[in-house]
Amino acid sequence: MGLTERRWANVCSGLTKAIELVRDLVPSRNTTPLLPEWKALLDILPSKYVRKLSSGMRYLSGKSVSPAAVTAADLQQYCDAIVSDRMRRNAEKAADAFIWAWNRTAKACPEWPQVTVPRQDKRDSYSFPLEFFPASFGADVDAYIGRLTHGILFDEDDEDIDLGPLRPVRPATAQTRRRQLRAAASCLVHAGVPTGDITAIAKLVEVQNAKRILNFLMQRSGGATSGGVAQMAALLAKIALHWVKVDAQHHAKLQRLAGRVAVQHSGMTAKNRDRLRPFDDDNTVVEFVCLPDTIRKKVEQDKRPARLKARQAQMAAAIAILLVVPLRRTNLAAIDIHRHMVSNRNGVYLVIPEHETKNREPINFQIPAFALEIVKWYIVEYRPYLLDGDSTALFPGRGGQPKSPHTLAQQIKQTVWEFLGLEFNIHLFRHAAGKIFLDINPGNYEVIRQLLRHKSINTTTSAYSGAETRKAGLLYAELLEGLRALHAPEASGRRKRA
Repeated sequence: MGLTERRWANVCSGLTKAIELVRDLVPSRNTTPLLPEWKALLDILPSKYVRKLSSGMRYLSGKSVSPAAVTAADLQQYCDAIVSDRMRRNAEKAADAFIWAWNRTAKACPEWPQVTVPRQDKRDSYSFPLEFFPASFGADVDAYIGRLTHGILFDEDDEDIDLGPLRPVRPATAQTRRRQLRAAASCLVHAGVPTGDITAIAKLVEVQNAKRILNFLMQRSGGATSGGVAQMAALLAKIALHWVKVDAQHHAKLQRLAGRVAVQHSGMTAKNRDRLRPFDDDNTVVEFVCLPDTIRKKVEQDKRPARLKARQAQMAAAIAILLVVPLRRTNLAAIDIHRHMVSNRNGVYLVIPEHETKNREPINFQIPAFALEIVKWYIVEYRPYLLDGDSTALFPGRGGQPKSPHTLAQQIKQTVWEFLGLEFNIHLFRHAAGKIFLDINPGNYEVIRQLLRHKSINTTTSAYSGAETRKAGLLYAELLEGLRALHAPEASGRRKRA
């Protein structure tokens, strides 16, 4: 439109004032004094909720609605006012954030009004709850999950010893399998199978039904296979063999279905390669490896009280650890100062036993001095402000428990974006370690295998075989340039004689 940002702001301000002449608007900055009861509650709110809730509390104060009298209708009225009567961007998002913060506070704080507002589920979900299906199906799912979590080798009354996992699966894996079975049953319903017919897991692995499930999922993927489709097909074949115990011919048909929708993975995904492309720039690499120090410098220059800076200090410590030991998010969040950080005369080691890691490979790395300095600074000066009760967790959450892996991962992602402007999830620290090292040491996969605790070198070469392609190409180009320079005088002499 040819307008500067300041000019556009003035236009919006003028438009807002014009509308206010004919109707009431909710001000973008509500300065209505709080009722004393709301003020008392605001003072006990965690800082992360103050910004999301304070405007609503002022709105309710302006309506003379006290905490004791507030209803779900009052809260919904405020949300409707944000969307309809407030000139601001992302109004729906602001209303949803208010509802989320209000419900979380009501759950965590007994002093808060015990009124909640249902949030709209924005996910494109096709799964029905397990209770939607016959009770016998739910019982069968529970029994199957019980088999997985107990790791039973075989039944005493069955000659077949190939019945499933040798050892119990992790709780997260069991939760995923339950969700996948519920999703498979829901696919059948969407495909036209009556809900009442889905009485057991055996119904899911009937060949025709397996096709219906995979076809429905492929339609949701734009008519093509995907990682989720391939995983579902593999699961149906596995359950048919180990749980339903179909005959060999039946199982072979399911395996052929799984083979047709299988996704071949070779190296990193295109998305991850794109996100690592900034690391072709040496300046970006330096900024990345120095990020914990950059965060620490900002925290120390910040004049606010320490409790308001504690989370950012925590991010510096978490990123310092990820840079030197690229852990998976579950292991990072679960680090216990007493159990996992072991000191001896040589320094401090991060020690995580094999039964706590995803691939049963133990972790035992010395924390380098530069990273240890950041971690100690965080523990001594800022971790106490994050404690909610006694805790030995390095990254404490509610009730002294370790912070949830998802929350920690999201906070790290937001921090990297804030400081470096990079779209960078926590798992990319592992890929970045591989790229940074292999760019300097092309082909030296064994070091990366040890660092990332891969069981097999094949896993490492499969994931990172292309990570150092650019650097290898540059090295070869330098070789060619050297050869050309070496022989240039001789070639020039031949041209002159000719």
